[in-house]
Amino acid sequence: MLRKSPMSAAEALYVLAYLGANIAFMPILVLLLPRRVASIGVAAGGEHLLGLLVLAGGITASLANIVAGRISDRAMTRRGNRRSAIAGGLACLSASYGVLAFSYSPPVLALGVIGFQVAVNLLLGPIGPLIADYIPDERKGNIAGFLNCGVPVANGSVAVIAWAAPSDGSTGFGVTMALVAACVLPLLVLWPFGAPLKSQIAAMPTADRRGRTPFLLRNLALAWWARFLLQLGAALLTNYLYPYIAFLMRGPMAPSRLTADTAVGWLSLWAALAACCGAVAFGRLSDMLADRRSLMIGSALLAALALTGFAAAPGWWMLAVAYALFHLAQAAFFSVEAAFVAEIITSSPKKGRWLGYMNLANTLPAILITLLAMQASERGLLAGAMHLVLLVCASACILAAGLCFAMRDQLGFAPRGLCAEGGAG
Repeated sequence: MLRKSPMSAAEALYVLAYLGANIAFMPILVLLLPRRVASIGVAAGGEHLLGLLVLAGGITASLANIVAGRISDRAMTRRGNRRSAIAGGLACLSASYGVLAFSYSPPVLALGVIGFQVAVNLLLGPIGPLIADYIPDERKGNIAGFLNCGVPVANGSVAVIAWAAPSDGSTGFGVTMALVAACVLPLLVLWPFGAPLKSQIAAMPTADRRGRTPFLLRNLALAWWARFLLQLGAALLTNYLYPYIAFLMRGPMAPSRLTADTAVGWLSLWAALAACCGAVAFGRLSDMLADRRSLMIGSALLAALALTGFAAAPGWWMLAVAYALFHLAQAAFFSVEAAFVAEIITSSPKKGRWLGYMNLANTLPAILITLLAMQASERGLLAGAMHLVLLVCASACILAAGLCFAMRDQLGFAPRGLCAEGGAG
């Protein structure tokens, strides 16, 4: 039967390290980089500089994650694990933080951001494939759920860093790097994993010389586009929630006693809690039912409903419910989809490379939304047309559900806890 405990010691170390990888970039994007730009951006054009840095960082991350995946695959082939690749990524990340901590001019800061994006992906690249390397299929959904709590928890770490370093300087970067090291080093020091798993999927078609199969390519392509479509709405609300809320408070929801800052703070809190619940619950449920595809379809449709409700919300209560529901739905989708992808690449020797390509579905929507928003902002159209863009993103979620329907869900374990007991470590 499925193990009753949420995770083994080895799985807990993996989840902790993945959390550290999320802490590596979230405080930079949310707090440290905007704050540094504000301190030097009076003469340099702060908002424009920040937009360019985010855009350059997104493009760099898209390419760096693929390269990092290939490097970790080579480490896996040569040494039998990805431990050295993770250690190298942590070392590079520490060096990039040192550069950012003392970057007080736009050119140096731009180089620091590019170096940071390369370094953080050198850490994320080899950590991501561990779920395919060592976590049995009947446990992948459960662990993917905990992994997808990384972003909401990392958002919470921003408050800790803001408290420890209330003003711009090197202290914030040092505290962040200390938190990352505290999360990643236990995995490196203890390294509880043995030999990697073999595929549990039955009747896998014969692979070609590059480790590709029609089953793998078809499902990966469908999963890539489904993730891309879901990420459009996520990128929109992540980056442009504040200006939309500020716009609503000047118009339809003007009588509210809340300020824009307070409203965004409460919305973010409820969204983080909902996301953690959705990720863990749906991930574990997909293991119990041995059915990833149906849950992906359901969560994508739920995300579409939530975005529609957010766009048409007549008041704050419906807005808050819709926003939390969207984060629950997207976290559920990404958890189940991560487990689905991890299953179909288990037998491939190129897991890091495949996950690098899959990561493009996370970064490209953010780049696309940023470019569109920059153009709309120049014309003063962004906030006013936001509800229409939200409806377009809701339609994209419905299309994503259709792509999931076309997937081939072929699991190698029985539903409802009938599979053999197993776990990592």
